[in-house]
Amino acid sequence: MRDQAFAELRRAALRLLCLSMIACGAQAHGDAPASSRPEAADSPPFWSTLPAIIPGGARAERGKASLVAFNIASTDLQVYNPNQPDSPVKQAQEGKRWLVAPASPDKGGHHWLMARETRGNETVTATTAWTFPAKGDAPTRLLQQSRGGLEITPDRIPEHGGMREGEDWSFHVRFDGMPLAGTTVRFETEAGTRSLVVTDAQGIARVAFPRDINPADIDPQAGATRTRKGFILAAEHQANGMRHLSAFNFYYYPDLMRERSLSGGFGFLALGMLLALPLLRRKETDHA
Repeated sequence: MRDQAFAELRRAALRLLCLSMIACGAQAHGDAPASSRPEAADSPPFWSTLPAIIPGGARAERGKASLVAFNIASTDLQVYNPNQPDSPVKQAQEGKRWLVAPASPDKGGHHWLMARETRGNETVTATTAWTFPAKGDAPTRLLQQSRGGLEITPDRIPEHGGMREGEDWSFHVRFDGMPLAGTTVRFETEAGTRSLVVTDAQGIARVAFPRDINPADIDPQAGATRTRKGFILAAEHQANGMRHLSAFNFYYYPDLMRERSLSGGFGFLALGMLLALPLLRRKETDHA
């Protein structure tokens, strides 16, 4: 019976060690980003009621992005590139999607995308950022450029990927280029977080990204380094008899330390169990 119990304990330790190795391997492996993206404009309802521009529709050819809009009826997309931030290119929809490409094949980098709809006494704006592989100018002027109306822009765009759980980021809220102090900003994540942030005297909303991504949502092949969820920041403002609603959407990644801690804990527990087996067996022998 003792031998059977030791055998069961050893198998359990080996299983824990294997789980640890699998978790570490999933973290290190990188493939296509895992995200809840619609494959077509008529896919299931979006996770938020706020306006957003996200990847969707049929797969685009290399060097282009296929994008769709939710909760906004605009058919035109304004594309601002970092090299000429004050000269947008108007992109018309093609079958309920936009096919977006950089101004020239050798000029990529961070681009700013904006769709705007005016209906009666209300103006709705959806914005996002998109990065093309080819090198482009730094997005400093792109983010500072006023495009009129109500805008929400991050103080910077991540060089690689998006924001990450546990990070603090600053977003500027402006109307016609002027900062809006004391404005309430809605923050929503695809993982379910809903909160409110108020801008400071400089019109800056400081957002702490929650650790709300379910570990079960981390792609087992792509790993945490390539798994992401969407988020939206939105604000409202009344001016000249018009109600303005503006939203900025982007994405964020899981906190890598959380996954490392989990996989490391499995590894140490399994290793401790394996090392303890000879001592336990010796103790049982001494008392026999």
